[in-house]
Amino acid sequence: MKPSILIALQICFSITAGKPSFADCSLVKITQMPLVELGNHYAVMVKINDVMRPMIVDTGAEITTLNASETEKLKLPEDLSSIANLRPVVGIGQTKADLYLNVIPAIFGLGDLIYRNRSTTVANMGFEKKLKESASIGLIGDDILSKYDVEFDFPGKKLNLYSAYNCYDTFIPWTEAYARIPFDHHDAKIVVDIDLNKERTRAIVDTGNNISFVSRQSSALWNIPDDEFIETKGTSTSPLNGGTSFPVRIYRFEKFKVGEETFSNKIMGIIDVDLLTGTANLGLDYFKTRKLWISYRNKVMFVSRAPSLSNLAYPVIDRMPSEQSLVANHQTAHRE
Repeated sequence: MKPSILIALQICFSITAGKPSFADCSLVKITQMPLVELGNHYAVMVKINDVMRPMIVDTGAEITTLNASETEKLKLPEDLSSIANLRPVVGIGQTKADLYLNVIPAIFGLGDLIYRNRSTTVANMGFEKKLKESASIGLIGDDILSKYDVEFDFPGKKLNLYSAYNCYDTFIPWTEAYARIPFDHHDAKIVVDIDLNKERTRAIVDTGNNISFVSRQSSALWNIPDDEFIETKGTSTSPLNGGTSFPVRIYRFEKFKVGEETFSNKIMGIIDVDLLTGTANLGLDYFKTRKLWISYRNKVMFVSRAPSLSNLAYPVIDRMPSEQSLVANHQTAHRE
């Protein structure tokens, strides 16, 4: 039996009088931050010691990473103990990268969520100088985001991080209509099933990519000859390690389905690249008009097409009595 079917069979709903069945479920809002449009991406303002800098919020990034040139400007101390675990930070289609020691900012602040003396990965990173994204100091990745329930309100320009207590498999985030999409959390990637011309395709949920695209290796394209692709429409470029670029061709899918939402004659970019954990990438061109809730603990994401009507289904409390340190392993994070 396919894994996605197993997940669906294991989850059931119990709704009484239109309200969630577990009245004891509560959410603690860890932090709320404005989402800032940075070119074709979304960032939040992060406090690094005594300065504020934008960082792109990237569900497709394995680990939170700072740009090497910016860490030098900020004179952040190196973490000499990180040398034993160094490995390259690479973008799509890349295999090599310069290695940098981690750095340890005294304060790494995401709104009310304050990390102190957090060892943080460093990489060679940069967008073209003409792009607004070049102002970003780095990427906020899966190592931080996956510790929480994450709500992206793209139209409302807000990012919320929650901790959930006494919430079970029947958890729903909002009182209004939404799509419920199970996912695998594999190799620090959120991977969902989408349909391309009725062909099941694994897609990475990637808020760090401004467009959705399909790998030429996808089974949905196996019987499609190259001459059926429309001409090349630009390139896709990673900001990591000098910006490896891939030509983007265009193909029109008769049916493209995400959750219960189906699009007809959907034009998608086609890139000849191995994505490892999937064969498609679901980017901001899909999400930016919607509200997105990612429940890492339940491995389910919820998508609302009516963001202004999507009110929380559970009460928000200030703090659990036992909630003190939120992160261990040689780093501390507290709500201020």
